[in-house]
Amino acid sequence: MPCAGVLALLAGCSGPSAQRPQHAIVDVTAVHTINPGSVPGLTAVTRSEQDDRRRLFAGYPSIAGAEPLTDALAKAVDAQIRPFKADTRERSTLPGGNVPELNVQWSLAAASGDIVGVRLLSDRFLGVSGGLSRQTIWYDGAARAVRPSATLVDGRSGLARLTEAVRARLGTETNPSQVRADPNTFTSIVFNEQGDMVVEFSDYSVAPGAAGRIAAALPHDTYGPLLSEFGRRAHDAAVATPPKLALRSSAATTAPSAPSTRPPAPPRTDCTKAKCIALTFEDGPGPYTARLLDILAARKARATFFVVGANADADPELLRREAAEGHEIGNHTQSHRDLSRLPAMKVNSDIQRTDEIVRAATGKAPTLLRPPYGAGNATVAEVARSLGMPQILWNVDTRDWHDHDARVIADRAVSKARPGAIILLHDVRRSSVEAVPRILQRLQDEGYTFVTVSDLLAGRRIAPGSTVRS
Repeated sequence: MPCAGVLALLAGCSGPSAQRPQHAIVDVTAVHTINPGSVPGLTAVTRSEQDDRRRLFAGYPSIAGAEPLTDALAKAVDAQIRPFKADTRERSTLPGGNVPELNVQWSLAAASGDIVGVRLLSDRFLGVSGGLSRQTIWYDGAARAVRPSATLVDGRSGLARLTEAVRARLGTETNPSQVRADPNTFTSIVFNEQGDMVVEFSDYSVAPGAAGRIAAALPHDTYGPLLSEFGRRAHDAAVATPPKLALRSSAATTAPSAPSTRPPAPPRTDCTKAKCIALTFEDGPGPYTARLLDILAARKARATFFVVGANADADPELLRREAAEGHEIGNHTQSHRDLSRLPAMKVNSDIQRTDEIVRAATGKAPTLLRPPYGAGNATVAEVARSLGMPQILWNVDTRDWHDHDARVIADRAVSKARPGAIILLHDVRRSSVEAVPRILQRLQDEGYTFVTVSDLLAGRRIAPGSTVRS
């Protein structure tokens, strides 16, 4: 009997592997991924919104030398965002007080030689889960061309034979007739650690949503004869050890994220004596974070950066620079999901993964948590308490995600500023970073000192898990 797909075509369930001793169950459909921090010229791009109508967080990588890929990824993400925003144009009350949410995550399926593969996972929630959609977009640096997953196999005949092989692998939880020899069916073709081809499907596309992720792993003797010339190169790039990307223009277009000589960190401030205020930036690091650090250094201002683990993993050098220049790094979770909709185990793992990334980069794990969208509940509070982390929100919202005018953002921050305030900004937005010089100058002229959140709260007894707004 053929094995079910992810649920998952586990090792030992079919073919030659059925004869192997079973010491452990291994999901052979698990996708091999590349550490984004090892890829030169990679920057995480983020789009986010938050209000009472919807919550949106979407990311994708921008890689120097692969500009057509960056453009294609932006279009793929926009294809998820546009219908979601159309469906949430009006405020609606969902069961349990939930707010509609769209979350788009990315990972690297390959990044070696002149080949890049980027896997996008999109999760849409409108009262009930719309399931995960999966898409892997490939880039051929030799041709400077973006290629969909179906081009990994050779033409129509290769696609037809791949369809037959996948149908044979999928079990009764799926509807094999839905697996058609159509490029639109095969939106995500990747590889696992062993070099097997992994064909995965979006939820509801070939099975009911309750079946979970559906994927099939094909050994090389099955898929090898089906590969196109590009598919063979993509396979080699995916399994390269160690992976080393060498796009022709990457060296010329990559800029360092930190200056060669860092300015000294400004001295700590006693906020019982000074007029203190805290700038906080979330969702980064991103393309504008290095420029922001230059601005803060020039005005001898400290800030707190609540980083998203997926973005931090892409540029650990920026984290090191933030720490070296006296700024505080807080935890904004790994995937920027609305934690109030997640079980405790997922909340815990989303927080701890970011802790691990920050600790690996800087030697110190965050002590402060900012839940995405400021959304929490008793479960989030209990997990934060168990990890010894207070939840840091804000009492000045610049609404910088909504406005693209730096002057408007600065005016809003300055007009609402008070001693002890915590100001919300996003370092993944150009207009937000452009507003910072105005904010710093105007408030410093009023006698404010810009400090980290921990400096602002020094001397206060803050219980782990509790919520702090100012």
